[in-house]
Amino acid sequence: MIRNLQEGPNTVEVQETTFSLDVLGRYICNTYDEAVNNGGFPFDAIVIGAGMYGSYVAEKIYRQGKGNLRVLLLEAGGFLVSEHVQNLSRIGLNAAGPITSDPGVPRERVWGLPWRSNVAFPGLAYCVGGRSLYWGGWSPKLTDADLKIWPAELQTYLKTNYNDTEKETGVDPATDFISGDLYDSLKKAMDVAATKVPTVDGVEVAPLAVQASAPVGLFPFDKYSSAPLLTDAIREAAGDPDSTRRFFLVPRVHAVHLHNNNGVINAIELYYNGQQKFISVSPDCAVVLAASTIESTRLALESFPTPLMGRNLMAHLRSNTTVRIPRSVLGTLPPKLAAAAMLVRGSTPQGRYHLQVTAAAVDSPNSEATMWRVIPDLDLLDQLLASQDFNKVTITFRGIGEMVGDKNATNTNPATSWLDLSPFESDEFGKRRAFVNLVTTPQALALWNTMDQASIQLAQALAGTPANLEYFYDNTWHGAPPPAGKVRDGLGTTHHEAGTLWIGDKPANSILNLDGQFHHIQNGYVAGPAAFPALGSANPSLTAFTLARRTARAIVQKALPVPAVGALSLLNPTLDGWQMAGAGRFNVIGADTVESEGGIGLLWYTKEEFSDFLLTVQWRSINPFDNSGVFLRFPVLGNQNPAEDWKLAVDQGYEVQIDDRGFDPNTNTTGNPLHTTGAVYQLAPATTLASKALGNWNTFEIEAAGPDIKVRLNGNLVSHLTNNLGRPLKGHIGLQNHHPGSRVQFRNLSVK
Repeated sequence: MIRNLQEGPNTVEVQETTFSLDVLGRYICNTYDEAVNNGGFPFDAIVIGAGMYGSYVAEKIYRQGKGNLRVLLLEAGGFLVSEHVQNLSRIGLNAAGPITSDPGVPRERVWGLPWRSNVAFPGLAYCVGGRSLYWGGWSPKLTDADLKIWPAELQTYLKTNYNDTEKETGVDPATDFISGDLYDSLKKAMDVAATKVPTVDGVEVAPLAVQASAPVGLFPFDKYSSAPLLTDAIREAAGDPDSTRRFFLVPRVHAVHLHNNNGVINAIELYYNGQQKFISVSPDCAVVLAASTIESTRLALESFPTPLMGRNLMAHLRSNTTVRIPRSVLGTLPPKLAAAAMLVRGSTPQGRYHLQVTAAAVDSPNSEATMWRVIPDLDLLDQLLASQDFNKVTITFRGIGEMVGDKNATNTNPATSWLDLSPFESDEFGKRRAFVNLVTTPQALALWNTMDQASIQLAQALAGTPANLEYFYDNTWHGAPPPAGKVRDGLGTTHHEAGTLWIGDKPANSILNLDGQFHHIQNGYVAGPAAFPALGSANPSLTAFTLARRTARAIVQKALPVPAVGALSLLNPTLDGWQMAGAGRFNVIGADTVESEGGIGLLWYTKEEFSDFLLTVQWRSINPFDNSGVFLRFPVLGNQNPAEDWKLAVDQGYEVQIDDRGFDPNTNTTGNPLHTTGAVYQLAPATTLASKALGNWNTFEIEAAGPDIKVRLNGNLVSHLTNNLGRPLKGHIGLQNHHPGSRVQFRNLSVK
């Protein structure tokens, strides 16, 4: 037994343990100081939780932002593996079983239970990728009936966008993994059997997030998890210096409180390696809670509670009915069979259910024995094939039933489901743990009974006669159907908790808006099933991923507004059409973002001259001594000494100044309105200082019409030039880099 890892006195790039070289952890993760204390600009998005949905939404913000946004992903656990555990050889990583009280040490290496409850839960996988490294992969859509109480706009959105998520996760194409003789025969027989069960609505292809067929020119990724896409995005961003890097993942960070002022999150209180720290958050920074339904709700209740939070708690009713029938019932089948899977949907007046049906010709009650795993060698494959039963087919009906949430629940009513902060127990950081009260109602019990009966009725219809049918329970096969208590899982075992921070049209009857943003917190968002108004019977993954795409898009669009109709966007990833004059340079750090370095010089747009126009640009600085400017209407540069040609723009053009100090180099003093941010430098003074705090994005709107130039900063008219003093009324546009050490960023530069 290795009791500890002794750290040496020297800093190393990659840590080496007794058994391994931690290349994967080092290449994917960063320390807190590397990510936060690197001299870079503030983050545009911070995601709390790098599990199934946090990893997904963080990657989407980074990708959809095209590198223009700076993203920080915080994870309470460490790095474990980079893909689903069933894509690996039989390494021995398993999901933990349900418990009611956490032992204080990880189970199955990474599993912990941070909340308390009246029922047993497996808890959370504290690692990068979270439960997506272990999940079953079933990804059905919500039906029209499931979506009935969802806002109409989201109903349309989900129906329109489900297929994009299905393609990304491997659900589409649906039959590339489960197909063959057994599937064809069982599907045909199941279609007939379904007509004999009144509550069954239909039989569908199994919606499994498994990509078995290779996309063109690529290897298939097998079973989906959030980790590979996250890894790819992080490694793409890792090529830049930390100060300009766009995407970081910091593990072993516990976010404990989100501080806010007037509905704006302004700091994240956290613990890193046991030390309390605070990350400042600008109003422009989106903070996304994605630490699971229960923990995201706990953090919201701890930080900015509202009376509705914690109500509407839902999970799923789950049963597992396993039977076996003779092969001959399904017709003539070849000796060696692939596994089969399909989805059966049903509905009752009490709610909806579905049955995840898996089948295999095996000599054990595990119908998934030949599914969901990598086969590392031919000998093992032969063993699996040898385990096939040439006389029987084992079928498992995993029933998933709907629980209806109670949006009027109170934490004093034990007869309904809810989530609240515990008044009795705090965690290791002194914060109240969540308490989860999860119960079945008479309506839910009636649905559960109907669902279990549907599994038995389908099995009986498939078998044809009682003599052809055996049921597995109490560790052996029986001729009689199982009692309900023999096949049902506990309420907390499904990993499908949802609904406690639900989306809605109005703040009076919901917690989030349709983009997953808190109604009362302008820069706070939620990703994951906590946002669901209703759960239906479908596993929440496909819907939660699709909603997370919408949330990511909303965050990106808020940060990177689309140019006005008819406006010409000038910045681009290659700076095509731009040329540098003078010293220093501008670094491209996103598809539409540049940052000044060194100086003094000017990056100018060579392709076109502009006369009357409206120029819009966002900019931000990080240091009080940063200095820059937006130049207008200057003549072509490059006809003089290259080191001095930028001066032509100063002498004959117009500069809209960026310098909050208002420094006057002639008098070596500050506070000169002709030199202050928003002034038309030396020509029209700034009447007010309207720039935001350092690190926040500002917006210039510069309107030039003949000799008249108006400058608006963050919506405020700050200067107005009415006499051009003989300077040109037409010319080029440029961005200034002022001096070494000055760093000013620009993005969303457009001219109309």
